[in-house]
Amino acid sequence: MKIFVNRKIKRLFGGILLCVLFFTLIAVLLMEFEVRNAAVYTIACFLLMSAAILALLFRYFRQQHEIMENAVLQITEYVSGNKDVTIECNDEGELYRLFHEVNSLVAVLNAHAENEKRAKKFLKNIIADISHQLKTPLAALNIYIGLIQDEAEGMASIQEFSRLSEQELDRILSIPERAAVYA
Repeated sequence: MKIFVNRKIKRLFGGILLCVLFFTLIAVLLMEFEVRNAAVYTIACFLLMSAAILALLFRYFRQQHEIMENAVLQITEYVSGNKDVTIECNDEGELYRLFHEVNSLVAVLNAHAENEKRAKKFLKNIIADISHQLKTPLAALNIYIGLIQDEAEGMASIQEFSRLSEQELDRILSIPERAAVYA
């Protein structure tokens, strides 16, 4: 059975088996030697065996609780921003397989976050480069439009077209600043 892969569970079942065998042996010996009030002693053995088994179970489940609490603390710390936490998973059993998978998930999430950070930085650099490359020719076009407006006094249609062209150039020049806000 897979449940017995975990040595802690093996120890728990072994301890329970030893308790049952030990107290059964004592009860058999009490009856074999015909001890007076053997029934009372057998009941006392049963109660002692029950107490011993309960103590073993309490110890096992307290350890499991501490392991789970530690795992929850590590996960909470990761969610809070500490990307270097891991859950200790150097034991055998299903619980430790789960912890190993959680650690693998954390590594994948960290890798994705790092890739996102690099992609965002790359995008920001590309936008800055495009912005720089566009501003020089657009500024020159703006100057040319200003000159056309000065030369086109009295020509209403040319002045209107140059004014509209200037507005469009200003709009184009503001695109990189708006894009940088989102990057």
